[in-house]
Amino acid sequence: MTLFRERDIRGLIRDMLEQTGAFDGAYLSGLPEDRGERAGDGRAVSIEPSETRQACPWDDADGDPIMTCQVALTILARDDDPRARDDLAELLLNIAANALWRSNLGGAAIASRTQIRSWTWLPPQAPERRIKAVLEYQYLVDGLTGLNTAE
Repeated sequence: MTLFRERDIRGLIRDMLEQTGAFDGAYLSGLPEDRGERAGDGRAVSIEPSETRQACPWDDADGDPIMTCQVALTILARDDDPRARDDLAELLLNIAANALWRSNLGGAAIASRTQIRSWTWLPPQAPERRIKAVLEYQYLVDGLTGLNTAE
């Protein structure tokens, strides 16, 4: 069993979203303007950790713990036309959902458990609209060696 860290998986998610060609930028630490940097992207996504839950297979002493992770995807669309902006935000959400649907995330995750579970339309702030989506995936932790502690 390959020992991935959640930060490695977030990097794989970023790479997959960049490969769609739909985004001007995909970021692992918030959108640039949220960090005080220049806001130049018209189509962007931020991939950030959210929540992880561990389920132990109590009925199987030799079983591997299953980790259920949620990653926050903040999708950003900019356009002066409010309707075009909302259409673009929805399109970007759908592109991300299709790209990640049932992915094993480079061999790190259980493919059948990877999907965007929910999303929330945030209030528009012209000229942008953001959608906060929750990507959920699961992976196994080796019951003998535990979580990856390599630097």
